[in-house]
Amino acid sequence: MIDLPKTMKAWVAVRAGQPKDVLELKTNWPTPAPPKTGEVTIRVSYAALNPGDIKLMSMKVLCKKNNIAGMDFVGEVVQVGPSASTSSSSLEMCVGMVVSSTVPMMKVWSGIGVLADYVVLPAHAVVEKPEGLEESVAAGLLGIVGQTNVMLLRESNLHKGDRALVNGASGGVGSILIQVLREMGVRVTGICSTKNETPVRRLGAEEVVDYTVHESLYDHLSSMSKTPGNGPFDAIFDCVGNDTLYYRSPAYLKLDGRYLSIEAGFFGSFKLIKWWPVMLGGTPRAWVNVLSKPSGSSAKEVADWFEKGWIREIPVDSTFEMGDALQAFEKLASKRAVGKIFVKVK
Repeated sequence: MIDLPKTMKAWVAVRAGQPKDVLELKTNWPTPAPPKTGEVTIRVSYAALNPGDIKLMSMKVLCKKNNIAGMDFVGEVVQVGPSASTSSSSLEMCVGMVVSSTVPMMKVWSGIGVLADYVVLPAHAVVEKPEGLEESVAAGLLGIVGQTNVMLLRESNLHKGDRALVNGASGGVGSILIQVLREMGVRVTGICSTKNETPVRRLGAEEVVDYTVHESLYDHLSSMSKTPGNGPFDAIFDCVGNDTLYYRSPAYLKLDGRYLSIEAGFFGSFKLIKWWPVMLGGTPRAWVNVLSKPSGSSAKEVADWFEKGWIREIPVDSTFEMGDALQAFEKLASKRAVGKIFVKVK
């Protein structure tokens, strides 16, 4: 097993709060101990940022002192623990392999992150980067974005010819979701702003609804569902978090359709919107809180989509150097990014 430096660079949250207030770049942070059985040490090359990074950082319960930031990564295996192989195949991990995924949640809660030179993770949690997928954007596909799409599609139970509405069609999750749905034969309508209509159509949306030009988005969707050849949607994917879109959904979502939301996070299961009875004024449509459950098997499924040619584009907003990570988080917090934000670690 090769020797690594005793210290490394890492962006560390020294307490709970907003990135600009709590993140510090440490240049002498201890390098992780060598991998144990079933683990690998990865030299991180790129990290992809997610809104969840900021949410976790701000929660005192979850963000303890001295957490390394970041969850999505791509990098090179530099150390392999005993019997380190993936859970989804018999492929052995080996030094020099380029792998990608997201940090398992239990590891995140223990302070492990990827905005650092090195990270040690279970081998079963990562997947080898497919050939043809650029390393600089791999973390933006095989991490939380891609794996969230896996969970969304499992919960939606859509089939060829079904109709789906994607709210937040130009975002990280939405832009991948549209491409996969298109390849499944699902007819997609995307909700986005005027400036993003062209790329959303290019990704595979049959119809685009510009939420900025309609006095009532919900009345417009209701009218659309009554036009010949359309009808109500079989599923609505809310990648933004718009409760009114759900409350008004009986006008444009089938009675047995599903409203799938990713924005509520872990606490979404406790929202009244999910449990309020119809007889007391609740909405008579199924509301499903979809959580990403990081795993190597989910990452492998996303890699398979790429290898089949289902995913042709991974929208990139910007890439920052390691020393400029705070600026990257500021861009993320602005909610003005179109595509993924990356930090070049190596």
